[in-house]
Amino acid sequence: MKTKELLEATCPECRGPLSEVRETTEMPGLRQYKCLVGHVYSARTLLQGHSEAQEKALWSAVVALEESAVLAEKVASQLPREVARRVRMQASVKVSQAAEIRKILERLEPFQTD
Repeated sequence: MKTKELLEATCPECRGPLSEVRETTEMPGLRQYKCLVGHVYSARTLLQGHSEAQEKALWSAVVALEESAVLAEKVASQLPREVARRVRMQASVKVSQAAEIRKILERLEPFQTD
């Protein structure tokens, strides 16, 4: 028999709802983590998957911020002077924010599961 408990976390692959599934009869104590789609994880692979998902999300944020800054600089010359000035300032802030996230990425450590 198996028991199932919904977790306050999502699948690292598909971001769907994640449940902890416990075996209670055949292999008591065995726990797996399964999403609605069917991705299945052990405790170790779940932590590894979430570490990878975190890094990927942070890199996506860096790219989005840097692209936004590049686009702002590109189109600023087509805008009224005062608007262009504000847009360039915002672009500069986005570059700084991307740099901050890069620093976080340099310090990011995956879970040590070995």
